[in-house]
Amino acid sequence: MNQKPAVSLKIFYGVVSGTGRMIVSIIVAFIQVRLILNFFPKDLAGIWFLFLSIAFYISFFDLGISPTITREISFALGKQNLEEELRHKEIADLIATCLRIFQILAFVVFILSFVFGGLFLWQVAPSGTNKEIIMAWFLFSFGASVNLLGGAGFAALYGFGDVAVERIIRSITPLLGLSLSAISLNVGLGIKGLAIAWVVQGLVERSIGWIAFYKLHPVFKCIRGKASIAIARKIAIPSLKWAAIGLGAILILQTDNIIIATMIGPSFIPPYEAAVKIVTTLATLSLLIVNSSTPFLSKIYASGDTHAFESLLIRNIRYGMTLMITLVAFLAIYGDEVIDLWLGPGNFVGFPVLWTLLVMLTLEVHHVIFATATMATGRIIFVWVAFIAAAFKIAISVLLVPHLGLWGTALGTTIAQMLTNNWYVPYVTLKLLNVSVKQYLISVLSPILVLLIVMMAFNIVQRHLLNSSLALGGIVLSFLISVIVSGIITIKMIMKKEERQELFQKLHGRMEYN
Repeated sequence: MNQKPAVSLKIFYGVVSGTGRMIVSIIVAFIQVRLILNFFPKDLAGIWFLFLSIAFYISFFDLGISPTITREISFALGKQNLEEELRHKEIADLIATCLRIFQILAFVVFILSFVFGGLFLWQVAPSGTNKEIIMAWFLFSFGASVNLLGGAGFAALYGFGDVAVERIIRSITPLLGLSLSAISLNVGLGIKGLAIAWVVQGLVERSIGWIAFYKLHPVFKCIRGKASIAIARKIAIPSLKWAAIGLGAILILQTDNIIIATMIGPSFIPPYEAAVKIVTTLATLSLLIVNSSTPFLSKIYASGDTHAFESLLIRNIRYGMTLMITLVAFLAIYGDEVIDLWLGPGNFVGFPVLWTLLVMLTLEVHHVIFATATMATGRIIFVWVAFIAAAFKIAISVLLVPHLGLWGTALGTTIAQMLTNNWYVPYVTLKLLNVSVKQYLISVLSPILVLLIVMMAFNIVQRHLLNSSLALGGIVLSFLISVIVSGIITIKMIMKKEERQELFQKLHGRMEYN
């Protein structure tokens, strides 16, 4: 039986649902940041953004178990000549072991995050707000432990390739969190109200995740999985390697607000956070197809089809990077207009910081696509380079921030990544797949670089012709024109001949049908 159409359809649904999730996330982020800046002074708003940054450190206590369990489930599904009963039992034991480990970790997370996070927040809190902030942090820490405990359900969904379901759930619950946040701010609960909303959102999200898993795979209601020391030992090393890479990524990408709060003050966080949020949104959107295809990469690898694995990876790079370049080329020229429209005048961090963040995240997307493919094979080989990058990032940022302020923070991350992950991860992955680096640069990256140059020039001309500050309609129109032009170039230069033919055939068939 040919499973390729089913796999492609699941990836497509994953991308579509991920796009929906991104739209919801963008809307929620835009409204929530605006709400926080409307109700809080900048220093207290900075503290809430600091909460969210520390939450990434708390997420490290997943210890790489979720992605490892996801991969092991995909491997189990991809095994040939394995009876269904044994396959189901193996998967049930994986899930039970994951859940037992998370039960222990959730308790540890609550204690450690409240104690050590509370001590740090007490030091940087604005005068007179310490008690309120510590109470909010207590609630936030509880929510973090709940989120960790519920992660096994999403790992199981992801392992089965039910990416669309997972993303639909994660699209709905932020709307609940936003509603609760707005209510809590309007009734005067302050930062404690935001923490309560965050806890409720996590509880609902994780509960629905488990309900969806058992609804889609009812056979596991009848199979009692058994937590196993043997399974825990089997997943320990790859999980810890994954966790180490995750910790390195957190130290690289999530230390900015901590450095800013410590060296400059929390009131400088909001404008920087606004730029980071919008640029990170572009990167997340560009990685949709990558995240949707990850379980299928593991499944293809387990089946031994190296050609299909390489083809899917290269396709991810072409489409992921093309989307990123399209969005980056627009924001690089219209960034001040977009942020002013979003948050009002006085919240734009400046083009040097924005452009530096755009360069950093573009290169980040490129190497993350490679890293995701390599780790989908079970090879967790980027641990040491992640920690070297983290050390460089912290050292460079601490050195530059006193002289360059917020720009020094952005430069610290960008320089550290260029010296390490940006070149090392793609190079190693291409070598593992026996793909010529020279051929990759010529056939894959060169057209993408041309697209970047053309779209930057086009957007500069487009904005110059408008020659005035833009309202919402003008920005939307400019963006749509930019996307159309990029789409035409992509079809001509970046899509393969067979992909163009398939696209035109589908369009022709739809026109005949209509």
